[in-house]
Amino acid sequence: MTDNLLLVDDDKEFRSEFRDCFGEYDITEASTAEEALELLKKPNKIDLVLMDVKMPGMGGLKALRLVKAAAPSASVIIMTGYSSKEVVIEALRGEASNYIEKPFDVDKARAIIESALAR
Repeated sequence: MTDNLLLVDDDKEFRSEFRDCFGEYDITEASTAEEALELLKKPNKIDLVLMDVKMPGMGGLKALRLVKAAAPSASVIIMTGYSSKEVVIEALRGEASNYIEKPFDVDKARAIIESALAR
């Protein structure tokens, strides 16, 4: 059975490249945190949410707790191109499973995704 990922990022090109690199997963896309939350309210089986920190509207860190409440069984990985200790600490405090720095190494990202899905 294929794992279901929800990719939340406002960059359409990034989402397309991510889909190309991780074609072994079923990937649902959202361009905003608000759109992701609406998707999570509908009946579905999302195993992992990958969410960007900086997006228009609600940012990923603010949305993290809402996503965890909407999909308690799903792991969440925060993605950021603006890595700082504060972002990492906030993500982990919000119960993110891990974080990925952008641009990312595909093999490292795959290892982080597989680890989060194994939990």
